Amino acid sequence: GHSMIHACCMKRICKGCASAAAKRGVYSRCPFCRAPHPRDDESNLARIQKRIDKGNAEASKLMGNNYFYGNLGLTKDVPRAIELWSEAAELGSIDAHYQL
Repeated sequence: GHSMIHACCMKRICKGCASAAAKRGVYSRCPFCRAPHPRDDESNLARIQKRIDKGNAEASKLMGNNYFYGNLGLTKDVPRAIELWSEAAELGSIDAHYQL
């Protein structure tokens, strides 16, 4: 795709904006919240889970995607992905409705 999600703040940034931020010297931090990028899958998953615990629809949808595809070291688990997408859809995520 042309954009990516940052697990720290669940903001989507286009790759062109990420490139512009890097040119300004923002390499190792999120261009939005300035949090350092996670160093490994475990810390990335912890950040996403923290956002899920706060009721963030984008985080639930993203974690569903991670379970569906087996990303970030997770075992592929389609039923768990459907649960997370359903939660995200209930919280208002149009993308989660599409995944379902």
